[in-house]
Order: sequence, then structure tokens, then C-alpha cells
Amino acid sequence: MNPQTKCEAGRILAVIDEALDDLELLSFLPQFYNNLSKDDLAHLSGGDSAKAAATLSGHFDLERRLEVSSDPVDLQNHIQSTNAVVSLLKASGCGHEYQPSTGPSDAIARFKKVIGILRGLMNNNFSTTVEEDDQKLQILRDTVSREQHASADVKALNREFMTERKLRQTEVLKKDQAIHKLMDDLEEVQRKAHEDLVDYERVAEEKQSLEQQQAAQDEGDLENKVADLEAQLAKLKEANQRDEGTLRAERKKKENNLSTIITDYDREMTQKTGEKEKLQYEFEEDSTELAKVEAELKQFEEENTRWAEEDQIKMEAIKHRAVIKHRMDDSAKTVQAFWRCFAERNNLKKKAKKKGKGKK
Repeated sequence: MNPQTKCEAGRILAVIDEALDDLELLSFLPQFYNNLSKDDLAHLSGGDSAKAAATLSGHFDLERRLEVSSDPVDLQNHIQSTNAVVSLLKASGCGHEYQPSTGPSDAIARFKKVIGILRGLMNNNFSTTVEEDDQKLQILRDTVSREQHASADVKALNREFMTERKLRQTEVLKKDQAIHKLMDDLEEVQRKAHEDLVDYERVAEEKQSLEQQQAAQDEGDLENKVADLEAQLAKLKEANQRDEGTLRAERKKKENNLSTIITDYDREMTQKTGEKEKLQYEFEEDSTELAKVEAELKQFEEENTRWAEEDQIKMEAIKHRAVIKHRMDDSAKTVQAFWRCFAERNNLKKKAKKKGKGKK
């Protein structure tokens, strides 16, 4: 490996090591901001509690929004927020100078383990070059050519070759085991993501069903109240019509005697004035009740609007699942790329062996 390639490989491994250290720091954060204890918040603030609280609160708010949306602006802000939180954790000595009250997250620990395995595979590939394989192949060819002159030397070289071959087979077996373990971890992550998605959809459907049942019950109650009010209004109209007929009959009778009519009229007007005020009071009460019914109908329309918003949230969740699937596809492509590299090297070895046998 030339110095430039070796330097570039070291830089790549250093970036991966730094990412692993950042993941270890982030694993101490709880899932929600409210779960962060006061002692941890005071230690993280380092004298500036308002700035630390604002940084952590904004980070957790972005994570909650990204659970239901994949806005590019929020994604970019989340990257910056994560860098700020990592800097805050490093400055406070988290995991070294003090241990937080919350333990490391299991999900991040599993993800860190997968990245560690990938880092080991990359390191092995960087450590072995094509030139070294060619040198070993040349040694084998020289051993075959000297077989006619010194059988003892050939046997010794054959033993050395068999030993090296066993070592290489052991190394290949270990790499195969690492790849299989990595694939198992990837399947576990995919299974966990699928289970979380199914649980989220089930809870959302149950909540929507309960709200629809409650809305239907409220609608039935409102319809019953409207029917009762209409019945009361019909009774009042009927009573008013009867009163009007009675008044007309009495007036016709009282026209026979003027003085009696005037006296009875004054008395009747006094009585009817009170009744009118009573009816006016009842009318105002009915108007108030009608206003309440209209307010309840308006609330029902607002709930219909909220249902439409919940449908929109469900569509955003579907988009979020598509983003998760895309990320899993990228991880699968990475594993396949490592496997193709490994298979290509095996093919080169086989071709080299066949070529050596042909010269013999």
C-alpha cells in the first residue's frame, strides 16, 4: 500500500472512530426531553443553563417533528442540532468525568455494533493489498520450479504454503462469520423497525375509531336536542294561537258595554303585559339555547377539520416509512458491495492457482 493510500485509509478509519465516539455520547440521552433529570441538565449546562436547555429542547423538538415529517429543512437543522448536542456532551465530560442517570440506549448500542463490524471489515481490506497477494503467488511459483532440484526445499516450502493457506482460510472464515453476523444485525434492525411501524399504525387506527364513535354520539345528542327545541316551539305557537282566540272572543263580548269593556280592557292589558314579558323572557331563553346549539354545531365542524388533519398526518407517516426503506436499501447495497469485493478476490486467487498449475 503506497503512503498516499495508507494515509487516506487512516483518515477514513479516524472519521469512523469519531462517529462511534459521538454515538456513544448520544446513547446517554433519553428519548424525551422531560425524561432528562435535573442533575444531568445542571451538569450539562456548565453555568449557562438557559443555553443548554434551549439546545436540548430544540434537538428533541426536531426529533418529534421528524417522526411524522421528512422536511429537508428540518433534516438540515437536525444535523446542526446533533452536532451542537455532541459538543455540549463532550464539554461536560459525559461518560468520563461523570455518569448520567440514564443508561446507554439499546437501539444506539446495536447500531454502534453494526458500524464497528463495518469498520473492522474495512480495516482488514486496507491492511491486505493486491501486491502482497501477488508476492505470495510468486513464492508458490518459485517453489514449484525448484521442486526438480531440491525436494527437501520443496517440501519445506509446501509446508509453509499449507500453513499460510490454513491461515488465509481461517481469516476468510472469520470474515464470513462477521458478514453473516452483520446481515443478522441488519435483519434485526429491519424487524424492529417493522414492529414499531405496525404498533404506531395500530394505535393511530384505535384512536381514530374512538374519536369517530365519540363524534357520532355527539351528533346524535345534538339532533335530539334540536328535535326537543322544535317540539317546544310548536307547543308555544299552539298556546299563543289559543290565547289569541280567547282574547278575540272576550273582546267581542266586552264591546256590548263600553264602560265594562274599558275597565276589563285595562285589567286585561295589565294581565297580558305580564304574560307578554314572561313570553319575552322565555323567547330570550330559547334564543340562548339556540345559540348554544349553533356553538356545538360549530365545534362539530372543527372536529371534522381535525379529522382531515389526522388523515394528512397518516400520509406523512407513509412518506416516513418510504424514507426508512430507502435507508435500509442503502445499507443493503453497502453489504453487497463488501461481498462483491470479497468474491472478486477469491476469483483472483482461483485464477492464480489455475495459472500456476498450468505452468507446472
